[in-house]
Amino acid sequence: MRSQKVDQRAARVIHRTMILNELRRCGPLSRTQLAERTQLSPAAVSFVTADLLTEALLIEQAQHTSRGRAVPLDVNYAGHFAVGLKVMETHLEAVLTDLSLSVLGDLTVAYADHTPQRVTAAAVEATNLLLAQAGLSRARLGGVGLGLPGNIDPHTGTCLKSYRLDWTEVPITSMISDALGVPVWADNDVNAFATAERLVGRGKHARDFLVVTVGRGIGSGLVLGGELYRGGRGGAGELGHLLSEPGGRVCECGKRGCLEAYAAEPSLAQQLAESGANVPNAADFAALVASGDPGALTLVTDAGTRLGRALAQAANLLDPELIIVGGEGVRLGEPLFTPMRSALYAHLHTADAQSLPVLIDPWGDDAWARGAAGLVVEQFFGESSPSPPVEAAATYTDSA
Repeated sequence: MRSQKVDQRAARVIHRTMILNELRRCGPLSRTQLAERTQLSPAAVSFVTADLLTEALLIEQAQHTSRGRAVPLDVNYAGHFAVGLKVMETHLEAVLTDLSLSVLGDLTVAYADHTPQRVTAAAVEATNLLLAQAGLSRARLGGVGLGLPGNIDPHTGTCLKSYRLDWTEVPITSMISDALGVPVWADNDVNAFATAERLVGRGKHARDFLVVTVGRGIGSGLVLGGELYRGGRGGAGELGHLLSEPGGRVCECGKRGCLEAYAAEPSLAQQLAESGANVPNAADFAALVASGDPGALTLVTDAGTRLGRALAQAANLLDPELIIVGGEGVRLGEPLFTPMRSALYAHLHTADAQSLPVLIDPWGDDAWARGAAGLVVEQFFGESSPSPPVEAAATYTDSA
């Protein structure tokens, strides 16, 4: 009997996932249409949708008419909310979204240093401020999503290693969940961005695609078979650390010749500064590219070529339907993307190279944090969820 109950619960979860995701991908559908598309029985559809309506995860779009037209159902995107946090070296970017990842509020919290304790305090402050500004109770918050650079174990929420933050084995989700009293999920920031694209972005209808980000670093998120692929230890997609130049420039990871050491924005600015130019930061380098500076254009052309070759290697291995490029580096524009596309298609092993579209994502200041909110939203849709919410804190002592 107990086994039968477990099987029924498992079936119910699967049916919920099927119905929610069919509505997410297709928009409003009647119960009859849901039964046809999911191959579930009308009784099963009625049972599951009744639960979802009670939980405010679905809404009925219209009332019955005198002709007896079916009532279309849709996802109630405004029924629950998520907070997304992007951890940077000097500050935390935060957004409040609904289940469609529409941003309802955003803010930034600065900190003097990025120790786990400081970041935890900033996460609590940001979440409380966002809820207060929106006039929402914590009961309507589905949880907090955390995107950060480095290798993250999505099953435990532990930051295994982040060179940029100088963190090793930090149980950051447990720390924030304990302080806030809400579920917290974490992943690499690029994986979080890819999750948002998979759920509600331009990858919504694709089964296999790559998300590539160019900016402070270079990373990629891999969606394979409709699910985010994280690898055996959560470290899949480190495109920026593919070898681009044997024995070349030193990367921030400590190795030589990584793609990131040649094509990330800070590296481009540094390379131009080494030639004697006054380039204090990546924004100044972007301005020189926009003004047509010959030295900057030479470097960005080389960066685009190297990036395109790396994308060709990834595409030859994985055969994606499309590639989505985002990140702060999209401001470099066609001086980066034209050589990138040329190198990609020149090295792509397929009969019709042009059949692989490369979409450039218009980048906003809240894009990273919005992606992190996607880690919460995917829990509602039940797809590719890496772990249950963190409920108890682990002990962590700062060695500094």
